Amino acid sequence: MIINIRFDSQVRRLAECNQTSIEVDEAASLKQIIRCVAERGTESLRNALLDESQSPRSSLLVFINNELIAKDQLVTLHDGAELTLTTLISGG
Repeated sequence: MIINIRFDSQVRRLAECNQTSIEVDEAASLKQIIRCVAERGTESLRNALLDESQSPRSSLLVFINNELIAKDQLVTLHDGAELTLTTLISGG
């Protein structure tokens, strides 16, 4: 199945593109999909998406078809689903 990945905010800069598409197995978990995106991206993108244990970073926000999803939530994706990756923005 093909999943469309959109990058927002600083993740877009690290990915060096606005969006991409990946092919994943229908049984792929959200964690596996994020790992796949990270592996295909730049080193900076991998570091932004995954922590030292290769799990999605706590600062990563994931939206599926514009709905915020918990990274450990079980989801059923369909062909052509749009997954948006962005990070929390902080400052002071």
